[in-house]
Amino acid sequence: MHKSKIPSFSSTSMPRFYFVLLLLIIILLVYWYFSSDLNSKQVFANISRLPQSSLFTYPNVSSQIHFNESQGILYVPPYDQPAHFVSMKSNAVRGNHRHKNNENSISYEVLVLLQGQYQFRISNDDTNKYEDYQYDISKIGIVALKFPADKCHALKNIGKQTNWFASYYIKSKDVTTISVDKQNCKKMILT
Repeated sequence: MHKSKIPSFSSTSMPRFYFVLLLLIIILLVYWYFSSDLNSKQVFANISRLPQSSLFTYPNVSSQIHFNESQGILYVPPYDQPAHFVSMKSNAVRGNHRHKNNENSISYEVLVLLQGQYQFRISNDDTNKYEDYQYDISKIGIVALKFPADKCHALKNIGKQTNWFASYYIKSKDVTTISVDKQNCKKMILT
């Protein structure tokens, strides 16, 4: 009678097997961590993965992005478009300025608060008086604020996460460069 041999692991090969298995698991975890970290930093969708249509296109906005690490991301549109989109990190402030130039080419600015919690401050540049307002978009819905562009203004993200808002200018004449005056708004600085 012939006995069949059953393969067995020796006592030295078993620890080696577990060591190799543990090493593979660590490599997979490290790979997963770094690949997910890279994906979370991707701001825009991969256009090739989006549904295609003959009725609209996906403009490439990635070349129009300016990163500002201390506050968030600022999307500046092509020069002939008045709107821009902005993300704000928690406790970040944008503004503390006004748009005033000799030509008065911008008559109003409109802020559209899309999500999050904000504090909005606005004042005249010639007084120490300013007004503060708070908005919680999850409770009241999307808010649009229209104000004269020559008023000092600032917006602060008072929420705990990064949030988005949009802004556009109502122009009295065609301009390509928007003037910003921070010097005359020092009395109302929002920090």
